[in-house]
Amino acid sequence: MKKMIIFGGIGLVVLLLLGGGGFFLMKSMGAKKEPPALPGEASTAKEGGKEGAEAKDGAKAKAEDDDEEEAPAKGGEGEGASGPPVMTLNRLIVNLDGRKNAFLKCDIHILFRNQELGKLAASEKPTPENSIIRSMVLEAISGKTVEAATDLETRESIRQEIRDKLNERFANKHSKEELEKAKKSGKPVKPPIKDVLVVDWAIQQ
Repeated sequence: MKKMIIFGGIGLVVLLLLGGGGFFLMKSMGAKKEPPALPGEASTAKEGGKEGAEAKDGAKAKAEDDDEEEAPAKGGEGEGASGPPVMTLNRLIVNLDGRKNAFLKCDIHILFRNQELGKLAASEKPTPENSIIRSMVLEAISGKTVEAATDLETRESIRQEIRDKLNERFANKHSKEELEKAKKSGKPVKPPIKDVLVVDWAIQQ
């Protein structure tokens, strides 16, 4: 009887050992073995992730900076996307030095910084602004001698004279946007006339 108990105990121990060993073998075979990391790989991976995050943040910050830089360009200088309004005075003809057969024929274009004034002046319909500008331009080019009209310096002085007189005449024609912009920047409001261009200048006699 004692022998049976001893053999039974030994068999139970053997079964338990076999069962435990089989379970451990199955577990170790089912698990995926990962190759051991080489020295320095772990730190490199961390640094790469950190650098990638920093690069992403840097690109995002740059994009935000670009948006901020491009934003003012939408408004430009109050001149609109297609540039400043232009008033074209073509085929202006005046007598030179009172001679019947001496004429000055010219084309003059006026560029406006002030949008509202430019639209009124360049309107196809008659406006006070249009009439005043035409009168002032004709006055500036009239009464010249043939010699003066052929001088390049005289032509340049006439161009500047027209621009200065128009700016003086319409000095108070400023939009609210221009006044607010000047107030914020602490700079004076720019003149309403941006430039006067002489695109054609011919003398006939």
